[in-house]
Amino acid sequence: MVQFKLYLIMKRNEPPKQRGITMAIRSTTNSNTTTSYAGMVVYRGYETVQVMSDVWEQWAYAIVFDPIANEEKKIYAGEGSWEVDVDACPELMAKYKAFKENERRHIKAVQLWGEHNRNITAAHTLSITLQELKKLHRTYSGRLYDGCWDLLKTKKFRSTFRASLANQLRNWLSEKENKYPFPFSRKQAEFVMPYSRW
Repeated sequence: MVQFKLYLIMKRNEPPKQRGITMAIRSTTNSNTTTSYAGMVVYRGYETVQVMSDVWEQWAYAIVFDPIANEEKKIYAGEGSWEVDVDACPELMAKYKAFKENERRHIKAVQLWGEHNRNITAAHTLSITLQELKKLHRTYSGRLYDGCWDLLKTKKFRSTFRASLANQLRNWLSEKENKYPFPFSRKQAEFVMPYSRW
């Protein structure tokens, strides 16, 4: 099992020269000391890690940012002693914050694009337009939305009553201005939801 000690640099407000420190991460194992990522550490913290099925440990780690490669790395404390100092200059910290913001925007854009593609596929499956699908999203949720999905997805109905509900829903979705705020009355909605008894 990995054992480690985290030695935090005290007097954080003093400049590095006053502390006599020129390193960022220094690890010592069997009297051998290595120094790495000087001037690149932007964050340090702890992470709860599952090391066995019923055993959890807190591992110390540091985040380093490489402005040339424009990437971040998470460096975990290894065996032996491990000393870390957040020594990134203000300019590098600003670049790192911009990097994280761009990353957040990219993830958000990918999520929106994925959601858009899923909506297109769903609209095609239900034989309705994308605008009609969004209208259905705004109107219903939960089991009632699932019931509407089942109605629109069904091609052939055994029940003429359910077929009439499906046509009523399609007509309501296609209307530009609806006379009623919902396609179904409360009683009808009870029959639309899955697991209802006819």
